[in-house]
This record gives sequence, C-alpha cells and structure tokens, in this order.
Amino acid sequence: MAAEDIESILFQHAKAWAKLDPNVATASHVENLISRAKQHDDSAASVEELRSYFPTNQEPPHPRIGFGTAGLRGRMQPGPVGMNDLVVIQTAQGLAQDILRHNTDGKPLKAVVAYDHRCHGTFDLSSKNFAIYTKLVFESVGITCTLLDGYVATPILAFAVTNINAEVGIMVTASHNPKQDDGYKVYWSDGCQIRSPIDERIASSIVEEGNLSPWNDYGEQLQELKTKANSNEELIGECYGLSNPAETEKIVKDYFQAIDMSGLVSGEVFEETSISPKIAYTAMHGIGHPFAMKSFQKFNLPPFLPVPSQKDPDPNFSTVPFPNPEEKGALNEATSFAIQNGCEIVLANDPDADRLGVAEFDKESRTWIMFTGDQIGTLLGHYLWNAIGKKSEKVRSSQ
Repeated sequence: MAAEDIESILFQHAKAWAKLDPNVATASHVENLISRAKQHDDSAASVEELRSYFPTNQEPPHPRIGFGTAGLRGRMQPGPVGMNDLVVIQTAQGLAQDILRHNTDGKPLKAVVAYDHRCHGTFDLSSKNFAIYTKLVFESVGITCTLLDGYVATPILAFAVTNINAEVGIMVTASHNPKQDDGYKVYWSDGCQIRSPIDERIASSIVEEGNLSPWNDYGEQLQELKTKANSNEELIGECYGLSNPAETEKIVKDYFQAIDMSGLVSGEVFEETSISPKIAYTAMHGIGHPFAMKSFQKFNLPPFLPVPSQKDPDPNFSTVPFPNPEEKGALNEATSFAIQNGCEIVLANDPDADRLGVAEFDKESRTWIMFTGDQIGTLLGHYLWNAIGKKSEKVRSSQ
C-alpha cells in the first residue's frame, strides 16, 4: 500500500476518534494535528505524533490498549492505545454490558468506584474524571454505583466490594507507574482482582460495536455537573455531588473494624521506649499517609515519622520518577530522611497504597538492607500464624 494511502487511513482513524471523544482538550488536539499534518510546514512532526496515538493497520480493527487481569494501564494521551476519557467510557460500557448479560436472576446490581490523584493538566485527564464517567455509564443502565469520596487506598476499594455486596469494583490508578500513566483496576464480586476467563470476557465485550460509541453525551453531563456544583454550595463531596462522603466514611470505618475483629490486633500497647526502633514512613507522593496513620493507631503502635517531601499526594511525583518502593533508588529520599532523624526502619507504600516496601538500617555495615517481597511475606505470614493460625480450628496440612 502506498504511503499516501496509509496516511489517509491514519487521518480517517484519528478523525473518527476525535468525533467520538467527549474531552474537548484531547479531541481538539487531535483535530489540530490532522490539520497541521495536511500542511507542509510541520507535517512530518504532526504525522509522527498522530501515529504514536493511532497505530494503524491497513484494515480495521486497529490496535488499542489491552485489557487483562490488571485491567487497563497506559499513558494518559489521546487515541485508543492511551488512557483517556473515551477509552474509559468504552471500557465501562463493555464492563457494564458484561455484568448485565450475566445477571441471569435479575437481581439489583451494584458497583463501587474509587480513584487516586493522577492527572494530566494539558489534556484535562484525571483519575477523578475517569471514576465519574464510570459512575455515569453504570447508572445509565440501572447499575447502582457508589463513588467513594476523595482519595481512597486500593485495599479499601477491594474491601468495599464485599462490604456493600457489589458485583464489581473499579480502582482508577496506575499504582506505581510513572506520572504520565493511569490505569483501571477491576475487582470482582469476591473482592479480588479479575482473573481468567473473566478478563477475556470483558475484553471481548469492550470492543463490541455497540460499546465503542458513547451511549450518552457524557462530556456534556460532566460539564453540567461542574456548572451545577459551582452554583450550589450545598452540594457535598469531591465529585460535584456524585460521591458519597458519609458512605465512604462508613466503609473506611468498617475496613478498620474488620481488622480489629480479625484476631490480628492483640490489644497490646507498644509504648515508645529508648530501645524502640524509630520508624520513617513514606507515601511516595501517593494517597497512603492517612491510612497508614490509622493502621498504626489500630495496632497501638507509636506514631511514625512521615517523610515530609513525599507525604502528600503529588501527581508529578516530584522526588521519585518511578514510585515503586521495590525499584532501586526509589527509597533514597526516605532513607536520607531516616538517617537525619535517627530512624532505623523505613516503611513505604506505593502511590495507591497496595504495595509495601521495607528497609532496615544495619548499624554494623552502616548500610540499608532492602527487604524482598518474599522476606516481607515471610514476616507477615509468621505473624499471621502466631496471631491467629495456631488458634484456628480449620483443617491444615501437616506437610
């Protein structure tokens, strides 16, 4: 096929996408690229950028972002291979249709959605907007959707699924990926992330023709919600009246109450003494800090020292470009703070607070020992066994 024909297909693909896109910023950016690409002054650069957004086959279907057991994860950008408003709407529509299709007994359906702090200012893309679009899609087909208010740690979203007897939970986050990424984690009715063949079923539903075009003008709906919120001071919550602060507070309370009732909390008060190790904690610019505080309080532990430069949510991840606590160098800021403040242990959550990193200062070698995931798992498993395993009456293997 001639280069001119391939370019023509690229333009058609991009134009069709922009026509469906409810996001004014991303749609207009694509339209401007098409316009510049048809001119000769900077056509090569514009065509190259379009190709990065719209990988194009000679014939449809064209490539799009993959959906699997981890849901979606990708760069915030226009086009079908990125994380953007249209991709999220298509995904939510496909997911909603799959849930409806398998609701054979006709029971009332529920979903729960949470989000983190990730955003892309230039393209007006954010986890919060993705969560709002998900609620709008679900409720347009009769699925009651609880949108948790404010930033919520991923484990609490997973807990919420079974807590409110929902069919599905969605956590909008890219977890420990770099700042330009966002993601869409899907949890099934058991509170666990989806697994095969559920992921394959949902992926097929997403690309059905009836689910690729928005069922409603969700962009206009979101704009109306924002306008209404600006003129109505009585609307509560962070999502223009769509989120539920009271229910969110109850779910968080139930989460920590469940921990209290699990047998893991001994009730012993660990008072700070001269020989107690001081602990530094970093949220790695994520949302974990308030939940880590609650966890320490629940287990009657002395308070930790938060790493101030990484304590609050920061979508730019200013001090750590790859916010994975297991990544080499990711804890440098935290260990430096720990040394300055006499802390022997560093605890780190990734940005959505479902991953834990641990480091201990070795006084003999004067170096930090980073625990592996297996080592952390062994320590937690040993604690579980001592706290509740020995007392359990459940059948267990002797091997």
